[in-house]
Amino acid sequence: MFLEEPLVPAYRVPLRGPAEKQRRRLADAVALLAERLDRLARAFPHWTRFDPAAYFDLRPLQVKAMVRIERLGATLDVTIHADLLSPAFRSAERFWAAEFCPAYHASGGGPNDAFAQHFARRILPAMQRRMKQAREEIAEAGKLLFRRGDVTFLMAAAAPDERYRHLPQLPPGHEDLSLLFLKIPSLTLSRSFDLLEMEFQV
Repeated sequence: MFLEEPLVPAYRVPLRGPAEKQRRRLADAVALLAERLDRLARAFPHWTRFDPAAYFDLRPLQVKAMVRIERLGATLDVTIHADLLSPAFRSAERFWAAEFCPAYHASGGGPNDAFAQHFARRILPAMQRRMKQAREEIAEAGKLLFRRGDVTFLMAAAAPDERYRHLPQLPPGHEDLSLLFLKIPSLTLSRSFDLLEMEFQV
């Protein structure tokens, strides 16, 4: 699980309390990740073998869930799925895995089936509530970062690219679904680095 070990305090967002404080802490945590991602161009050449857990101050399991690093020739692509810092997002993800998926697969017996009724009356509305909370928390944190004019976040914000990359995977003929998909907020960060340029910065 992502949080078998706790996040370091700098990335920790309170699970309870005023929504404004939670969103501010989430924005601060994402800004810190964006700053570290920006500094990577200067830090990377000093590593004999780059350790993303040590550099980003994350546990190995958290790196596995959050960070994707790809080296293509002389280009290093780094993506950080910072939505996972959002407590509301993690709550929705846990509910989806533990409750929604099993109930969905059990509800195939027709509309009068007890499992189908349980899914429609309880599980689906509960999932929708959690998704709404996650979208609101992530969207408000993103708006806060934009209002601050956080340059390192603005340079790394990858939500548009992420949406358009996944758009072809949606079923054809569902323009309404595509429009909804394009409005989903995201705190994903991404940067591409030229490894040859990095070497000259040492």
